[in-house]
Amino acid sequence: MDEELQLQDQEQYDVKYISELREYWNAYMFALINEIYTGVAINLGLSPSQAYSLANSNPSDLKKAEFFKGLFERFKRIFDYRIPKFRYKQKLYGTGKPMSPRQWQKFEDYLDKYWRKYTDPVAEEITVKAHILGKQTTDFRRRKKPYKNKSLLQVATDQYRGRMPKRLLDAYKKYDFTNAEKNALNKQYSSVAMYVTNSGKEIQSAIRNQVQTGIDNNRSPVEVASDLYWNIEKNEKLTNKYSAESLRRNWSRVAATEMASSYEAGILAPYEADAMESLKDPERARYFVRTGGQCKWCQAARGTIARLVPASIVSDQQEESLSSMGIKDLHGVKYAVWIGKSNIGLKQEQWMKAVCPGHPNNVATMQPINLEEEFYNPKTDDVEHAQKKKKFIPQQIDYSEQSKEEKESKKPVYIGNDLVQFNGNIYQAVDPAEYNFKLEQWRKDSSGPIPVNRRNSQDMKIFEEAERNK
Repeated sequence: MDEELQLQDQEQYDVKYISELREYWNAYMFALINEIYTGVAINLGLSPSQAYSLANSNPSDLKKAEFFKGLFERFKRIFDYRIPKFRYKQKLYGTGKPMSPRQWQKFEDYLDKYWRKYTDPVAEEITVKAHILGKQTTDFRRRKKPYKNKSLLQVATDQYRGRMPKRLLDAYKKYDFTNAEKNALNKQYSSVAMYVTNSGKEIQSAIRNQVQTGIDNNRSPVEVASDLYWNIEKNEKLTNKYSAESLRRNWSRVAATEMASSYEAGILAPYEADAMESLKDPERARYFVRTGGQCKWCQAARGTIARLVPASIVSDQQEESLSSMGIKDLHGVKYAVWIGKSNIGLKQEQWMKAVCPGHPNNVATMQPINLEEEFYNPKTDDVEHAQKKKKFIPQQIDYSEQSKEEKESKKPVYIGNDLVQFNGNIYQAVDPAEYNFKLEQWRKDSSGPIPVNRRNSQDMKIFEEAERNK
């Protein structure tokens, strides 16, 4: 692993409560994977003490792994999960003969049931809490409140009276979530659930592969168990993707990235409605600046300013320029950011700049910035209030008073069938089936009327007002 990847893997949040949430999720899942492999080792013939000893001692350095020492005690006022023993009764190694496909299917069904039962609730709670903490971070920033040193318990106690929601429905019932926020959270949970399911399948494949390989190579049950945990070769490097340690490391990268995505979605989602309105009224545009991250790539991307756009208008998920979306920004901002934006599947030279997380384990974040009153300070890597110089300005006559005729001219008015003129723009009401096609045409040639979906009650208000102005 080169120096740049090491820096990326070692990134840590400077916000305590989100750092602790990531720590708990990692440690819980490490403990769960550990228990599964320990149960398999016992099934192969090791005593419980031998199996747990093998799990907790890396043979390359003989250091204790300590995956979850004191974990449950530290977070017992927030999480109440416990990991039961994993014990499969039928012998996997048996008489040294390979198990039949049907026998393996029974084992994998048993493992899948155990995995889902003890991962699904935790994955949902972590996703919900990460999103809510993102919203809370936005609130702290809006109110200029110090927040980086607050612990997870402190936020849960002070802001939620010790009752932070665990489930999606709890969050929706107790707190004010817009439809855009619900959509963002639902999508993020679906993504997390997919990765959790894939990790379970990887574990099934890993155990089956290692046991069958051990039988083929005439290795003893103890040797097979050791391979399951570590698979250390003479060069003392982890070389097997099927070992427990490799799976734990892979999970850590995925979990950190997905949790960061939930957190960032929580930061952006409260502004989604403004982003939609800004397509008609540019003054409503919301801007964010990329801060944080320790690797060289992140340091180069710090200070990147982006305008929030609705995810619904993004047709190319790998194109972040506003101009490609037909948007000319009043402040000359070039980049767009949207909920769910990601560099997943892209090579590093293709990575987009205005995105958090930008890479696995990334802890960079998008901070709201008011371009009229604030600026990004590269020395502090933070948003700061701009100091305005005061000078004497002679009193002048105010010519901004509008006449009755001028006010009337700015009201929405019908200028044709399904066409309304408002604020210098022309809008056309279109049926839902035609909306996406019309919108795509307008992006290619913005000289025509702006399409408005008839089912969008918010956008159709200008047509209702135009009807009253007839």
